[in-house]
Amino acid sequence: MFENGTSSQNSDSRLATDGGENRPYRSAKFLREQYVERRKSSNEIADSCDVSPSTVRRWLDRHDIDRTPRYKQRDWLYEQYVTEGRYQEAIAEECGVAKTTICHWLARHEITDGGSLQRAECAECGDAFRYYPSVRDGAFCSTRCANKQRRRQVEVICPFCDEPFERRESLDTQYCSMECWGQDQRTGADYRRYYSTYWLAQREQVLERDGYECAICRISDGSHRDRFGRGLEVHHIVPVRMFAAWDKPPKDAHSIGNLITLCRTHHPDAPGRTVEPDEKWSEPSKIALKERIK
Repeated sequence: MFENGTSSQNSDSRLATDGGENRPYRSAKFLREQYVERRKSSNEIADSCDVSPSTVRRWLDRHDIDRTPRYKQRDWLYEQYVTEGRYQEAIAEECGVAKTTICHWLARHEITDGGSLQRAECAECGDAFRYYPSVRDGAFCSTRCANKQRRRQVEVICPFCDEPFERRESLDTQYCSMECWGQDQRTGADYRRYYSTYWLAQREQVLERDGYECAICRISDGSHRDRFGRGLEVHHIVPVRMFAAWDKPPKDAHSIGNLITLCRTHHPDAPGRTVEPDEKWSEPSKIALKERIK
């Protein structure tokens, strides 16, 4: 009897200590008060109890204590946004999330302070969703759907080798490779007319002037060959075709002042880049160029 009574007393004492003052983190009541009601993090609770955060998380799991972020709770969000009239930025800052996250949950709970929530159908997945026109354009229901649209691949035919290849729909790449692009640029009478021995000499002078480096990113000719399989490009600031349209000799296009060394990434005529429209080179541009190449 005595032994059993002693054992029972020791067990009760141990349980009282585990959930009492010395180890409060083992108490479900204490954890619920700190973690759920006071919104303290597991790290903050661990610091106050002088234990590791993993210990606190283990006891949270053991007591099956979970905490839904406040901004996901409709009643709390309604109180903050409608009753108290707080701005979305202030709610987001308090919750440690982006303003768009608060906007998303306001729309999801159909909470409004009088502003117009609109409905739309996602252009990617077809799901219906609600959004604030002041924050989103209403085209996609999520960032994931928007990214899928931008990354969509389409099949096109290379104009030089006639082989099909895939590229992003949002790009205007016509050639399957730099090799095909380069070969196509060097084919025909126009190339032989405009790119003579004089052009090659001018090209070499510009490369030397620019130190055999891209004028924008400073990648060297050797590094460019290792990365792209070809040397740096010498770019015409005003396109050669414009000199032909202005009835000027090709040599004027190859003047040192109209040439600059660029890499494949920064060359405007490289595949995937948008070539400047001819309309850009207006009469004032023509006059300015005349002054530049005198």
